Amino acid sequence: MYLPHRTWPDVADSIGDRSLAVVPLGSTEQHGPHLPEGTDFLIAEALARAATDRTDHLCTPALPIGVSSHHRQFHGTMWVDPPVFRNFVESFSRNLTAHGIDRIVYVNAHGGNVSHLREVGRRLHEDETAYAVEWMCAL
Repeated sequence: MYLPHRTWPDVADSIGDRSLAVVPLGSTEQHGPHLPEGTDFLIAEALARAATDRTDHLCTPALPIGVSSHHRQFHGTMWVDPPVFRNFVESFSRNLTAHGIDRIVYVNAHGGNVSHLREVGRRLHEDETAYAVEWMCAL
C-alpha cells in the first residue's frame, strides 16, 4: 500500500492490521554519465513498492537525499551531513511509530547510508520504540 495514494482513513484502517512500514532510501548523485541522478532512490522505491504491493504493507515515499558528500564534485549531487541524515531518518521513523508502526524496513540503495541507518535502527531498538532494519539493495 503506497501511502501517498491512500486517504488517511485507509491508512488508519491498514495500520490496525499491520504494523510494518517499508521506507525506500537512496541518494541523488552521479552514477556515471549515462544514468540519472536519482538512480539509487528510484531503485529503492521500485523494490519497496513491488514488495509492498505483494504484501499490502505500508510503503512510504522515498527519501531521495542521503550521505553523498563524497560525490560533491559532480553537478546535481545533493547530500546532507551524517548527523542531519541520522536525525531526519530517526524523526521520520518516530513519526511512523506515533501512528502505530512498530517495525520498519529501510530499503536502501546507497552505500553511504548503511552505517547511519543501522545507527538509527539501534537507537529505536534500544529505547523500545521500534524494530528497524536496513536492507541494502545490491546494485
